[in-house]
Amino acid sequence: MNPATRQKKILRCAYVKVCYLTEAMKCFGYKTDCVLFQKSNGDFCNADEFHSAMDTLINKTKAKYENLL
Repeated sequence: MNPATRQKKILRCAYVKVCYLTEAMKCFGYKTDCVLFQKSNGDFCNADEFHSAMDTLINKTKAKYENLL
């Protein structure tokens, strides 16, 4: 196989087990337009969008666990 035509292996999103999108959007870790997926696959993503997504992820996870206590 020619190295120039080799395709990059796509990995499942590293955040899928804790992500707020998993249930809401029925994401199984391969939502390619998600900045969390892009970041976990080493692709370019907008830094502001990534930080916003991470803030949402953190806040929703925090709220979920606060309700369990």
